[in-house]
Amino acid sequence: MSRWRDDAAPRRARPPQVAGALARPRLAQALTSARVLLVTATAGYGKTTTLATHLEALGAAAWLTLDPDDHDPRVLASGLALALSGLPGADELGVLHDQGAAPLSLARRAARLLEEQRATLVVDEAQHAAHGEAAAVLRALLGARVALLSRTPLDWPELTALELGGEARRLEAAELAFTPDELAALMQANRVQLTGPHLRAAHRLTEGWPIAARFLAQALRQGRISPGELDTLDPHAQGLGTLFSYLAREVLGPLDENLRVFLTRSSVFEDLSEGLLTQVLDEPNAGAFLAALAGGGTFLTRAGDTFRAHPLLRAWLRAQLSDDDAVLLARRGAAHYEHTGRPRRAVAAHLQGQQPMAAARLLALHGRTWLRAGRGRMVERALVRLPGECWAEWPALYTLLGDTHRAASRYPEALEAYRRAPHPDGPLGQVQVYLDTVQPALAGELLQDLRLREADPGVVDRMQAENALNAGQLERALQLDPALALSARYALRRGDLQRALLLARQAASGEVGERTAGNHREALLLDSFLSALLGEPHDALDRAAAGQAEGERLESPFVRALARTRQGHALLAAGHDPPAETAYRSALEEAQGIAPRLTVEAHMGLAYLEALAGQDGGHRPAALHAAGHSGDRYMCGLARFTAALGTVHRLQRRTEAPDPATLQTLHAQLDEAAAEFLACGDTFGQDAVQLARFAAGVGPALPALLAAHRAPFLLSRPSLLAPARRRAGRARVLSALRVAARREQLPWTLQGIEAALGYPSGVPDSHPGHEVQVQLLGQLSLRVAGHEVREWGRAKARDLLTLLAVTPGGLARDAAQEALFPDSEPGVGERNLRVTLHALGALLEAGAPSGFFLDRGEWLRLRPGPDLQVDLHGAEALLAQPPGTPGRSERLLRLPSSVTDSVLEAVQAAAARYASALPPALAAEGAAALAAGQALLAETLADHALRLDPAEESAARVLMRARYQLGVAAGVHRAYTACCGALGSLGLTPLPETVALYRALTSLAP
Repeated sequence: MSRWRDDAAPRRARPPQVAGALARPRLAQALTSARVLLVTATAGYGKTTTLATHLEALGAAAWLTLDPDDHDPRVLASGLALALSGLPGADELGVLHDQGAAPLSLARRAARLLEEQRATLVVDEAQHAAHGEAAAVLRALLGARVALLSRTPLDWPELTALELGGEARRLEAAELAFTPDELAALMQANRVQLTGPHLRAAHRLTEGWPIAARFLAQALRQGRISPGELDTLDPHAQGLGTLFSYLAREVLGPLDENLRVFLTRSSVFEDLSEGLLTQVLDEPNAGAFLAALAGGGTFLTRAGDTFRAHPLLRAWLRAQLSDDDAVLLARRGAAHYEHTGRPRRAVAAHLQGQQPMAAARLLALHGRTWLRAGRGRMVERALVRLPGECWAEWPALYTLLGDTHRAASRYPEALEAYRRAPHPDGPLGQVQVYLDTVQPALAGELLQDLRLREADPGVVDRMQAENALNAGQLERALQLDPALALSARYALRRGDLQRALLLARQAASGEVGERTAGNHREALLLDSFLSALLGEPHDALDRAAAGQAEGERLESPFVRALARTRQGHALLAAGHDPPAETAYRSALEEAQGIAPRLTVEAHMGLAYLEALAGQDGGHRPAALHAAGHSGDRYMCGLARFTAALGTVHRLQRRTEAPDPATLQTLHAQLDEAAAEFLACGDTFGQDAVQLARFAAGVGPALPALLAAHRAPFLLSRPSLLAPARRRAGRARVLSALRVAARREQLPWTLQGIEAALGYPSGVPDSHPGHEVQVQLLGQLSLRVAGHEVREWGRAKARDLLTLLAVTPGGLARDAAQEALFPDSEPGVGERNLRVTLHALGALLEAGAPSGFFLDRGEWLRLRPGPDLQVDLHGAEALLAQPPGTPGRSERLLRLPSSVTDSVLEAVQAAAARYASALPPALAAEGAAALAAGQALLAETLADHALRLDPAEESAARVLMRARYQLGVAAGVHRAYTACCGALGSLGLTPLPETVALYRALTSLAP
């Protein structure tokens, strides 16, 4: 009898205890995204912790931790038997072991057992069985659900094939690393409160490396490191030695002595190359050592032809060197860098080698180029280490210091540095600050002085042109710099939004790679603003998110604050007011201390929300003060108009007429906004004001009609500056414009706008400005103007609504009477129907003309269209779409399973049609998914269809084929057996094609 139990240690079959570990939902989702999961990363990246923390997400699961003994396939097979011993049917594995079965046979049986139980096996430390016969045992499990955790890549052909087929998913260090949000959650869990800059510094320092992040949180909590030290962490900082003692054991413990010494001495340099270390360390085996360190799981990673250690590991290693050794190596490295033409690396080496004057020389020569390439942090950290004599020798360094502060949005510090810089660079730098912060009033005097003092006239003209553009003086800007006509900001400020969007997107495509932040000139964020104005809030939100990510990459608080503001605009245009308010307040918090201009848009968004709520808060005056102080008339107009628009939209929600004083104030505010837009030549702003005036009843029709023709999207789309927020509200404005045009006998047509808004035959006269939604799927519900109806007046009104909703063509009055009141005398039934019709009409058409939503003549009918939607009609249209239509599968899966209960025969018939149509539609969509190579989606669709109707054979066939493609042989059998059982309960047997498919798939199964 086999003694396999001697090789099976129970501790290896238990997942580790991870009490207090951080939950990471994005990783929990990734863990279930494929049948086979491969998690590859070096020590400290939380592979084991992540799987153990989210083990429940895998459903039924078993665990096996390998060790070096598992290179023996018999030991590995013993571990498998122990790990799966808790699953039903696992006794068979022990019997096979006792009979001396081969390890490979045991692994294949283990895979079948996992599939039969739909369980997942987690194999930790899988690198111990990555090669030889043990690897064959592990590879035999790939037909089941398995998660392999490894420190080194598992490059097996089977894994590659599974990845190409969408059945396997790799998670590597980049995915396992903490995001900034996760790092913030970790710090909070450790009772460490970090501000935004300190949190970003912590993330930059740890690069999201989980073990380093946890140690750093511990050190911060214990006070061994202060938040202020994060940005300039010294390798000799108190506490680092003990903080990373575990890391040192984990990384350096297994290393050969020569490799350990090599790695420690190389820590003087950030980027490691064979040429550098061969010369500086006098190590002829540098190339081989680097390759060995990168391939051995020691946190040395390759980036092209160079290698690097993690910053915290490098700091710890550097602390092990004596100061004399570090200085000597740094000086030799600096000489090597200068000789090979790499001055940026030479600066850091000169500073480490205590040669600051040499570093200052290189900074003065190359610093501005490095800064333009986005190396601001490197330049700043070098500058602050220079002693006073370097600044006296190289006064141009003050200009560089000012540029560095300006790139980091530290404008007061930048101005102070520029005041100490030589002429003309110092004054030019000050002007650039005022251009960056859009303060044309402050830039003008300096620019005049620069022209008098013989600064480069070309540079001054370009600056004066941008300053004129910032002030809203478009003609003067173009005279000074005709090239501005090709800029997105010029097109925006003259009201040509479509051209501005095109130019912004062209500019955004060039915002790649290392660079400095453009601040208010960021093309992605300009694109977001334009998309919100043009009524494309989803695009606006996407661009704002991309701009936010770019702000994080550029480490620019200005860009981050502006991105949050533009996110607020997108959310406001989409009608999501609470998150918009949150975004605006977050933007104001981020903008504190940067520049007043940066706060204008956030204040104006909050001013709109205050006006919408009828509140007289402080955001409108704050927006006007900041915009006026900067001298930017365009922003003054925008701030005035946005606040007034909030009042316009609030008045549209009220049923009673506004008081004269409110209208007078509103009229004056709109006039002020129009005057600002007129002064700076913004035609779009003027058009938006004219439509808002008309919508509020304080302006004439003719200018509004002209505005609608020039800016039709203000009525056809949910623009940030639309005269009404909702589609129905804009339809009401359009209806009134149409009536006015007809009354004045104007030749213009609004047909294009009407069609875009959903009225190909023209918007109805006297539009009520609200919509009606009828829900029949699931529970019956009626919403009028966004509010759910709870008091129906008469119970039969519900039945009548349901009856009319399932007969979209309508029905005769006497047929409706017979259906609703079958047992009543004709006179009584007719009177009851009349009362019921009145009750339903009162609900549907509150505030609307009679007959707008409900025809009440001899033929009764709901009038479906853009203003009245019935969810059943939309579902029926979806069911009629061809399989494979983009988005159809997701929408089918979201459909409720049934129509509301009713005693009415017509409703029951509609419910039966719907119930019989949904499962085959899901099955057909599953077949289309299979044809497109999406086996997991096909399985989901077919499984959902069979839950609705277990006897839907077409769905069973799709499910069998999907599970076969996914390698779930036992699942094929379960699907067929369940189908046979469902059909048998109906006295039926499977069709020949179903039987043939099952036989074919099971005969081919391994």
